[in-house]
Amino acid sequence: MSASNNNHQFDGPSSVSSSTSSASSVSSSANGAAQGRGVRVVTRSRHWYRWRPVDITVASVIGVASGLVFWAFDLIVTAPTAVLKGFVPGLEGALNGFWYFGGVLALIIVRKPGAGLYAETVGALLELALGNQWGAAGSLVAGIVQGVFAEIGFLVVAYKLWNVWTATLSGVMTAIGGAAWSLVTAYAGMDSMGDFGIIYIVASCVSGAIVSGALMWFLYLGIACTGALSRFESGRIATARS
Repeated sequence: MSASNNNHQFDGPSSVSSSTSSASSVSSSANGAAQGRGVRVVTRSRHWYRWRPVDITVASVIGVASGLVFWAFDLIVTAPTAVLKGFVPGLEGALNGFWYFGGVLALIIVRKPGAGLYAETVGALLELALGNQWGAAGSLVAGIVQGVFAEIGFLVVAYKLWNVWTATLSGVMTAIGGAAWSLVTAYAGMDSMGDFGIIYIVASCVSGAIVSGALMWFLYLGIACTGALSRFESGRIATARS
C-alpha cells in the first residue's frame, strides 16, 4: 500500500470527527443564542407524543376539577349575566373564560397533543352529569368544541413553544370556538352577525385571553413551584427557572 493511500485512510475518520465537532459547536452556539433570547429549544424523543399513565391521570384530574368549577359557575352565573346583558347586550361574554380554562391548563401541564380536548371533554361530561341549565349541547358538545379550539393555540407552533403568549393564544382560540358555538345554539335568535355577536365574541376573547390563558399560565407556575409536577417536563422547566 502506498503512502498516498495511507494518508487517505487516516484522514477520513479525522475529517468526520472534525466535522462532527464543528456541527456540535454550531448546534451548541445556536442553542445558546436561542436560549439567550428567551426561547426554549425543544429536544424531543421520537415518541414524545405518546401518553404515559401519569399523563392520563393528571389530565383526568384537571378535567374533573374543571368540571366541578364549570358546574359551580353554572349555579351563580345567572345574576352577573343579567347585569352585564342589561348594561350592554353581548357583554356577558366576559364571563365565559370561567368555562374555557380546562383545556388550556391541561395542555400547559401535560404538553401532549389531545390533552386539551381530553380535559375539556371530561370536565363537560361531569358538568352535564351533575346537572345544569344548558343540556348536552351547551355542556358536552360545547366542551368538545372548546377542547378542539384550545389545541389550535399550540398546534400552530407544533406543540414546541410553551409560554404565557401561547397560553393566551390558546385561551383566545378556545373563546372563539366556544363563543361561535354559543351564538349558533344558545343565542340562535339573536343578531349574531351584528352588534350583539361582535360584542359577545370580543368580550369572550378578552375573557379567554385573561382567565383561560394568562391566568392559567401563572397557576401552572404556582403548582410547579410546589414540586407537584416533577414528573413532567413542564414542571422541571418551571422549577429550574425559579
